[in-house]
Amino acid sequence: MIRFKKILNQKVMIKKMIILIAYSLLVACNQKEKSDRAEVIAITDSSKIKKDEAVIILNNVQSWVKKGVTKELSSTKVNNEINPLMNKYQNLLRKMNKRDSSEVQNYRIKLINELIDLQIQQNKR
Repeated sequence: MIRFKKILNQKVMIKKMIILIAYSLLVACNQKEKSDRAEVIAITDSSKIKKDEAVIILNNVQSWVKKGVTKELSSTKVNNEINPLMNKYQNLLRKMNKRDSSEVQNYRIKLINELIDLQIQQNKR
């Protein structure tokens, strides 16, 4: 009878060990999956920040160029203000993914077209 109890206890212990091992594997796999999701979210947020920063730089450059076109400032003053901003813009553009980069470039083309229209109006006056 004692021998039977020992065998039964061993079987129960083996079952408990199997359950604990399976549970620890399940928890470990679930934690890995959660950490992968967090990395993807961080990458997306970083790209959005770079895109927003590039748009802000383009808007700032646009305001300087408008002042130059309307002759409020000299072209050398405008160039001195714009060159460092455009260097930052180029660095951001290199770090962006292709989709965001093309969206920012399309926005830049839109701003350039507005400047061309402004310059045409200035030449007519």
